Amino acid sequence: MTQVFILTGPESCGKTTLATALAGYWSAPLVEEQARSYLLEKGRDNPDFHYQEEDLLRIAERQLEAENHALEQHPARLICDTDLLVLMVWSEVKYGKCEPWIQKQFEHSLRHGQRHYILCDWQIPWQEDELREHPDLHRKELFQRYKQKMNDYGIIYTAVGGSTMQRFRQVYALVAREERAQ
Repeated sequence: MTQVFILTGPESCGKTTLATALAGYWSAPLVEEQARSYLLEKGRDNPDFHYQEEDLLRIAERQLEAENHALEQHPARLICDTDLLVLMVWSEVKYGKCEPWIQKQFEHSLRHGQRHYILCDWQIPWQEDELREHPDLHRKELFQRYKQKMNDYGIIYTAVGGSTMQRFRQVYALVAREERAQ
């Protein structure tokens, strides 16, 4: 059974950096954040493009498709730079609600496979990016929102903080503990 590691948390909290490091270390496939490629494509086609609520559904479909495609290859480990949880939280923040299909697919994913959620702490410097929207939106509040959402779903997760290397070591220690326990 594939061990799926999902990096989650607020904007600019180091998810992509840590996901890339873990995938490289384990020579594991990396499912990239589909929101980024989707928004960049739309922006190239139309410089005046501003995403709408229905775009989150398209992004969710792409994210799920990318993860399922990677799982079909049956890797020992799979690293996901976000999953549908990010879209659920972002939709609730931006629109006050989440598309039911996204929530249903997220809940379905929780029932299948061995998923490890890694919640990246917000206490690193904000990195400006053309796609990031809210440098002033308090990342600590978003971090708490992620914790609450995972607690509501009964998801066991590991919160990691510090430098990229410290975060990497925290995940590595988690996996080592689990392997010793088996």
